[in-house]
Amino acid sequence: MPREFVPVHWDPATKRILCDLPLTRPTGRVRLRRGEKPIPARRVPLHAEDVIEWQIAYRDHQGNPVEMGEMLRIIHQEHLLDLLTMQRLVHRIKSYSEFCDEKFSIESEYTSFRFADFIISWRKHPVFIREVEDGVRIEIEIRHRQRAVGFQAMVFLVIALRVCEPPDLIGRTAHAKERARWSPSVDLVMALADAFSLASRSYREDMVQLLEGRW
Repeated sequence: MPREFVPVHWDPATKRILCDLPLTRPTGRVRLRRGEKPIPARRVPLHAEDVIEWQIAYRDHQGNPVEMGEMLRIIHQEHLLDLLTMQRLVHRIKSYSEFCDEKFSIESEYTSFRFADFIISWRKHPVFIREVEDGVRIEIEIRHRQRAVGFQAMVFLVIALRVCEPPDLIGRTAHAKERARWSPSVDLVMALADAFSLASRSYREDMVQLLEGRW
């Protein structure tokens, strides 16, 4: 099955980037959380502090910009950021020489506790958290690579439901296939580019290309 990406588009009427985030797919790359637990949005009334966790992408398998990559394409196309600010960001990103997936690893912590005949151990994943703006933060999590040896860094956007539309989401359950609409600021997109660039060396090279408009 082809990987499904979050639709990202430019609204000329309101002059803003819009993202349509699915609310009813708890096993996908976008899911609702209450604390650290996923919640079934069709069965549980939604709270203002519930969050949408989005494992955000920037390119598809053909190299086309999607999600965060599409945000950057729109920023270029609509001239939402001046050239000097973009150049300064690219210069800073190029200066990075240490990366999350190279510097940090997953650790196991053994305990003396037992459950039935099993010793309990905790596997600790490093998570890097940056509060970007009210109700929105970026998280980088280190995990084992699924099809290779070593570690991989995964970048997530965590968005409070209270900063999404429509406002009547709060206090009710979600409708079938309902989506929440969210508008990222230019500063947030730049912070995402910065986070990807710190997460891994290969991500950094991709971010430089995207920031320079090389699709």
